[in-house]
Amino acid sequence: MRTKLLEITLAMLLLLVGGLPAGHAQVAERTSPSGGVLSLLPPPQVSDHSIVIAGRTLNYQARAGTLSLLSGKGDVTAEIFHVAYTLRPEPSREPDPRRPITFVFNGGPGAASAYLHLGALGPRVMATAADGSFLPPPQRLLDNSNTWLDMTDLVFVDPVGTGYSREAPGTEARSFWGVNQDAAAMGAFIRLYLAQAGRTASPVFLAGESYGGFRAALLAKTLQDDIGISPRGIVLISPALEFTLVRPDEFQPLHWALELPSLAAVRLRSQSVTGSELQERLADVERYALGDYLVALASGLEQGGRLASPRVAEITGLPLEIVKRNFARIPTALFAKEFARARGNVLSVYDGTIETADVAPESPRPSGPDPVLDRSVPALTSAFVSYIREELKFRTDLSYRLLNREISGNWDYGTSPTRQGYTGVMDDLQQARALNPGLGVLIVNGYTDLVTPYLVSRYLVGQVPSLPGAKPIRLELLEGGHMMYFRPESRRALREAASELYQALK
Repeated sequence: MRTKLLEITLAMLLLLVGGLPAGHAQVAERTSPSGGVLSLLPPPQVSDHSIVIAGRTLNYQARAGTLSLLSGKGDVTAEIFHVAYTLRPEPSREPDPRRPITFVFNGGPGAASAYLHLGALGPRVMATAADGSFLPPPQRLLDNSNTWLDMTDLVFVDPVGTGYSREAPGTEARSFWGVNQDAAAMGAFIRLYLAQAGRTASPVFLAGESYGGFRAALLAKTLQDDIGISPRGIVLISPALEFTLVRPDEFQPLHWALELPSLAAVRLRSQSVTGSELQERLADVERYALGDYLVALASGLEQGGRLASPRVAEITGLPLEIVKRNFARIPTALFAKEFARARGNVLSVYDGTIETADVAPESPRPSGPDPVLDRSVPALTSAFVSYIREELKFRTDLSYRLLNREISGNWDYGTSPTRQGYTGVMDDLQQARALNPGLGVLIVNGYTDLVTPYLVSRYLVGQVPSLPGAKPIRLELLEGGHMMYFRPESRRALREAASELYQALK
């Protein structure tokens, strides 16, 4: 029964160097050994820019380059590529070292931060269609009227093996590829960046998408435990929080119930249902999913299939015979294959409202490129490489790795003989909130994301106890899928939702 697109979606779950204003210390120059692939990395490049937002001109510096991670003996172990944007103060004002600074990550594991960089938060954004689909090449960059730069300085970070980040000679790249190893490396980067940039007094925020959301939630705890940095807020976008619900066991029926409302959202959006009507109809599906449907699933494969198939067929829009054949348990891959079969198309599991031609209609599962994830690779890679070379003047012959599939296939999820099963981060998030009751947490999902369905986030938040004195976790649901921010309206809504975290500083 377990026929989900795990190899694709888990490998690619989705789901950053700028100059500093006068008066701030500059981040140290690269100290990597000469020779080898690191010799292809140029020195950091600083450039000045401006953007007009709501009639206000923001002057900022961008710094593109690498920061050296060091071993306990002081040897360089890796160069971490990042792009930092720092708002420049008005001439009559001194720089404010207490201005918020946000470290931004994408996920995978194995994804560079270009998705959130050129898709959502940065001062420049790649043009897309209203529904978030990608435009034909060449890609165009526009000023981003919904950049977060007016609220916070931004540092987009690429973990080792992604973007231009590389391990040093004599160091194994795989030594960075794991839950704990990654948290240690990214925590070290944040500590070094703040120290070298003279920003240790700045309020620290974290933002991450997909596994980047997992990373940000874990860092909210480990930064406090291991480094002595207490973040003020975290934004988790389409996060993968508990892998028991990302890689579910075939005999664990809960995930079918949590995925069903997202399948319903795809059907409702195909019927142009929006706004309050969409919310009301999905609320009915949610009640059914966690009520009668879950009870039916638990009653047994065949009995549950008989009980639930008519309603599931109605909810999903799939033919009743297909639903019956699958005992009312609908893998997202099956839904993506069958929902638009009459049109000769398949859906993207990253946004079920976006479809493409089915290159293998005889196959029982999607076998061609995903119209969101796979199209994003050439679009974002070309856009980012052109941007970093031409506008930010960081020029290198090193290949840019937007998605490194080798990383996802070799990731250490931390299982051991004494810790079997699935990794998760909800306990870490709770501990982070207990350590810092003022920590703001925002979780944002897209209605039609079939990779990290929105009801999973809501369910997990409901399974942890409230913490007296701690800020409650806030949940937001936006139009679109996993990378909902590629829709201009959802990008604006994402910024508005996040703005509450920064306004709390005032």
